[in-house]
Amino acid sequence: MITASLHPKQILLGILFFLTLFGHAQTANDSLVVLANNQLYKVNKNNGGVSPYVNIINFPGLDPFSLDWSESQNCYYGIEVALGNSLFKISETGLYSTLGSVNVPGHTISVMEGIAFNPQNNQLYISASLNGGPSQGDYCSETLIQVNLATMQGQIIGIFSHATTNALESEADAIEFDEQGGLFYFDCSVNSDSRIFKQDLSFLNPPVLLCQAPYYSMADLTVKDNEIFIARGSGTYIVNKCSVNGGSLQTVNLAPNSIFNGTHLRGITWKPTDCTQQPIASFTALDSTIGYPGLTVHFANSSQNATSFHFQFAPNLSTNTTNVNEIVSATFNLPGVYPVVLTASNGECSDTSMIYITILGPTNEPDSTHENPILPNSFTPNGDGINDEFFLTFPGSTGVHVTILNRWGNRIRELNALHEKWDGKVNDQPVSEGVYFYTYEVSFPNQAQVTGHGFLTLIR
Repeated sequence: MITASLHPKQILLGILFFLTLFGHAQTANDSLVVLANNQLYKVNKNNGGVSPYVNIINFPGLDPFSLDWSESQNCYYGIEVALGNSLFKISETGLYSTLGSVNVPGHTISVMEGIAFNPQNNQLYISASLNGGPSQGDYCSETLIQVNLATMQGQIIGIFSHATTNALESEADAIEFDEQGGLFYFDCSVNSDSRIFKQDLSFLNPPVLLCQAPYYSMADLTVKDNEIFIARGSGTYIVNKCSVNGGSLQTVNLAPNSIFNGTHLRGITWKPTDCTQQPIASFTALDSTIGYPGLTVHFANSSQNATSFHFQFAPNLSTNTTNVNEIVSATFNLPGVYPVVLTASNGECSDTSMIYITILGPTNEPDSTHENPILPNSFTPNGDGINDEFFLTFPGSTGVHVTILNRWGNRIRELNALHEKWDGKVNDQPVSEGVYFYTYEVSFPNQAQVTGHGFLTLIR
């Protein structure tokens, strides 16, 4: 049996966590694809689980590097080490073949490091240095080049440039496009930081710095679900990630490490796949889902077609198991509404299911003297004169105090009188659609007080 306990600081987080999750959802392909040990592997981007995927046929003597999947061409592209400025492709079934060298008229490619396929225009791009080499102090991939795969001829698109403290700036060591055609690149060089940038493909605007960390070597990067993943390491096998909107780097540890036999991670990409067998997440509570602080609830897993299971009780409290028969439990220590979310995955696809646990406070007990309060769960402040304002009604009450919070837990409005209503604005500006959380304190003539909380959906 696996147990977990929610502590006071996690209560509001647990409530707010509900606001970002709605019901039952299936996710096709939570996996990334990495190149290592003459093989392609799948890596679960959520928990770092690794499984063999495709054996590569005709793998070359020297390890190639960088990897990017092309949905339109139905193959992977990368760079060959032995031939310097040569490209390769790997079919969906694992057949490796060399495409040949890239020719840029009037220039010589000295080093080629990054490769990416743009799904918006179905064109292949590389990052490379031109007309130089280590002896000339030029082995940096500072030029973006579009490659015509029919002729293997390259066209210069732009020059990467950003502020640096290192004279030997590496610029774009790896490049990647997201589904919208946004260009991301990774820069690292000794005695300088490792950084990730987003670059305007027209090169009319300077790059935007998204992530920064102390120097480390890396292999490749890819973009999946608004996160950038960087593969690096030999022996440790670490994948780092950060948001496409910027922020700190986080680590996804790959396990088991021994599966790669000590080889480097050479490349990483994301390949959309249809589920060969869609998981079905399903679980039940073995105890009452409504109770008072200190309530322990046990959960039985009845998921199908899945090999790993992730139970999320709050943003910072979760449990993983690979045993579908494992009984998982959590103890809920303070009043609140807790969504317990199960994600069932088979390494290729995943499915989620949710159960709500309600922990009552002392004043949430039924009170026969204050019946039939009106607690709306939605309103539509669109100016049509129908349900435009939010307010609570408690028959016979003498006073009410309502606090409204947004999804981040910030207090955005208070109602301090029975006649006061909320029109869906803050500082005279309409707030966005979505789910909000509110608490209330109500007074009655006999000096009794009732407190409680609820969820409110704002629809425009």
